[in-house]
Amino acid sequence: MKNGFLRRPYLLFEHPVRPRLAVNDIYKFPFKFWKKECHQNGCVENIGEFRWDANNNLYKGKKLVECVGGRYGLPCHQYKKMLFNKGVIFQGEVSDMALQLIKRYPQIANAIAERFPIIILDEAQDTSLAQMDVIDLVNNAGTASMFLVGDPDQAIYEWRNATPECFMNKLECKHWKTLTLTANFRSSQNICNATRIFAKSLEGKMPSVAKGCNANNDLKPILLQYNDGCTDWKKKLIQWFVEICNNNEIQNESSKVAIVTRSRIHSETDIFGLWKNVEVEYLGNAAYEWHAGSRKKAFEYCEKALFSLIIKEYADININIESDIEEVMPYDVWKKIVICILVRLPKANLPIGTWVAETRSVLQKELADFELDVRERKSLIDLIKIKLRDSKSPRFKEIPLINFFEKKEMKQYTLSSIHGVKGESYDALMLLVGSTKGNTITPSLLTKGATDSELMRLAYVAMTRPRKLLVVAVPIVKSADYSHRFPSDCWDYMEFS
Repeated sequence: MKNGFLRRPYLLFEHPVRPRLAVNDIYKFPFKFWKKECHQNGCVENIGEFRWDANNNLYKGKKLVECVGGRYGLPCHQYKKMLFNKGVIFQGEVSDMALQLIKRYPQIANAIAERFPIIILDEAQDTSLAQMDVIDLVNNAGTASMFLVGDPDQAIYEWRNATPECFMNKLECKHWKTLTLTANFRSSQNICNATRIFAKSLEGKMPSVAKGCNANNDLKPILLQYNDGCTDWKKKLIQWFVEICNNNEIQNESSKVAIVTRSRIHSETDIFGLWKNVEVEYLGNAAYEWHAGSRKKAFEYCEKALFSLIIKEYADININIESDIEEVMPYDVWKKIVICILVRLPKANLPIGTWVAETRSVLQKELADFELDVRERKSLIDLIKIKLRDSKSPRFKEIPLINFFEKKEMKQYTLSSIHGVKGESYDALMLLVGSTKGNTITPSLLTKGATDSELMRLAYVAMTRPRKLLVVAVPIVKSADYSHRFPSDCWDYMEFS
């Protein structure tokens, strides 16, 4: 859908401009609220959190913006219109803009249907209202066959406007034929039996029928209650899980063993106000991507940082990196400078405090060698810095830089968020529940929560990844009653302290 929109977006703009797909952080800094009262009323800090829909309504998250504007209207409306007129679209708006485009020019739907007479949409439970409307328009334009494949119990992207009801409504529509798939070719029957109760669509029904080579595996899922008050409890818990896998002849490899959490995998890196300037965050991202991710992304982050340091603030909506740089130097020369600095950035496995200090030294030397100055007479000491101290995590500067960006660690086992393993399979998986309260997966949610909530669907997605062994680890809560959702005929109970 993104690519289809990007081919003809100029038809929506006032002027024929090439669209820019923006990420939220690009426009965080210059927005700064056009009116003081916006900030005082507790509105968002990031213009990217506002989005247009297909009817030109402006939303903040999923709530329609209905504030009282001043003489010239709402500041957010003004700013968003200015961005749109310049061809700037945020990722969350692409589907709505595609729908607006296809409504205005129905021949686009006709062309798609003619070119792609058979369309299969996988993960259909994660479509938004706009995406499903586009699918319907294309289907009505004359496709020969349209297949929607999805599982409503695995809808876990409502936070980015996915609407599971779009898919569910098709099940009741007389114009669509429904085929129910009841066989599970991944997990054992023991896992199917244990996870059925967490699926809204399986209420009052039999569990899925396990098929394939793991169907008759005799390992029962384990409900592990642990004491989170002991020293290094998380490290010890992971070690216990690794030993359990060894004892059951499950090889400890990242492709076969996984530990998943609801939150970020390195919880100690959640430091409020860590990055004092966007330039140092971009450089941190560049170092991480260069050593542990995508070198293309590394170049992009490093280029953004250097552009903002040397040429102009990257957040300026009027920038065009290549042409702006050409005013200063040939772009080919610029690329060589970026790469030269990129390869000299300190490695991402250094403690973040050390990494920042060494990065500052590298930049001072390299910029001097290339006879380049930081713009507006700013100082690298003031720009390349992080938070000095944090009361919740006083030793955060000793944490490796990589931990602040890593979303998935793959070594002896995979350590990931639940979103990071959706669609994947492992021989063994442990869902690590790390909290007893809050808007997250907790013992209370698992024992009493509604099965149609997104958090419960997250838990269900995690619990249906393993082929042979499932462990759900929860902190000890004396008042928790697990008998209904974790019956003893389906689960083995264990304690760890």
